[in-house]
Parts: sequence; C-alpha cells; structure tokens
Amino acid sequence: MMGVVLVLSQVIVGVRDLHDATSRFRQLGFDVLDGGVHPGLGTANRVIPIGTQYLELLGVVSPEQAQDNQYGRALMRATAQGDCLVRWSLRTDTIDEVAMRLGICVEHRRRVRPDGELLTWRAAGLDLALADATLPFFMQWDHDQQYPGMMAAAHPNGARRVTALAVTPRDPARFRDWTEGADVPLRISNEPKPGLWRVVVETDRGELPITG
Repeated sequence: MMGVVLVLSQVIVGVRDLHDATSRFRQLGFDVLDGGVHPGLGTANRVIPIGTQYLELLGVVSPEQAQDNQYGRALMRATAQGDCLVRWSLRTDTIDEVAMRLGICVEHRRRVRPDGELLTWRAAGLDLALADATLPFFMQWDHDQQYPGMMAAAHPNGARRVTALAVTPRDPARFRDWTEGADVPLRISNEPKPGLWRVVVETDRGELPITG
C-alpha cells in the first residue's frame, strides 16, 4: 500500500441464508471460502477474494445474539426483503489519521476463522455506515497476512478485479470527504434514491454485476 492512503477493501453482501448464498455465488463461478464467526454478534461470513479486494457474504447464524447488538439488528433489517449490498469499506495503513480528519472513533474488531485463528483489525466509521450504506467505513488490519483479500482462491469464472462500485450518495458533500484520495472505481449512479446499488467484477466471461 505504499503511496496509497485508501484503497477499496471489501463490498459486503448481506444474505438471509449463508448456505444458500454460498451455493448461488459458486454457481456464478466464484470460489467461496469460509470466513468464520464474529464472536458475540450472532453473525458469520464467507469470503470471495478478488485481486486485492474481496466480497463478503454476511449472514445471521444466531438470531438471538444478533438481536442483542446493533450490527446484527442492522443486518436483519437490511435483509428483511432479501439479499442486498449492505456496506463497503476502504483499507488503510493510517486509520488514526483518517479518523482524526473525519472526526470518527477507531474501534478494535475481531473474528475467529474456522481453523481457530483469531483475526484482529481496527475499524472506524462503522456506526455511520450501518445507518448510511453509501458511506464507506475504514479498516486497518493488525497483521497484513490475515487480510481476507490475500486468501488463496481459484475462481472458475476467472474473477480478477472489481471494475465498478455504483453508489448514489445520500449526502454528496460528505461522500466526497469520506472518499477523498481513495483508489476506488466509483460510479455515481442516477438511481432516484440513495443506495449502494451494484458492484461489478471482471471475469473471463465479461463484467459480472452483483446487486445482492
């Protein structure tokens, strides 16, 4: 990440059923890896590494736990009508500086991988992203080798990079502040209402748009 402060890290697909979503994305030609569980949050994920970014399939695995925290409740609300894009993030190695510039707090986060390894990182702006999916949140991994985008994957469809992320900002001025200097293939959508509309992946079969 030399010379780049912010790069596209992940696009999160909220799903009602992780097993069904995994099967669907495998049918699209993706290699889908088990990411593990988020302790105490009632959620778990699957990871689709694409180049230096990744798609994350995020689902509730314990409704009782999920109902007791804002992250789980937000996911259940977002997916009440079906699978959809729920959030996206920017990766940085200067998260404290980013947080200071935007006036947001940095928090420690963790996830347990299926092999038992504890993954740790810091995040900023996640609360705001829960309320407004058009704004990215920010992540800095404690150990670069744990970054999910670095996981080995062999996609039958030849997926190799994200070519577009279509967003209609809720607050264009704030959106510009949040994404200032970011290396992201953004497309400002002309949809009539704010939202995170689609992510486009380059594959051997051409560009593949994903909406949920």
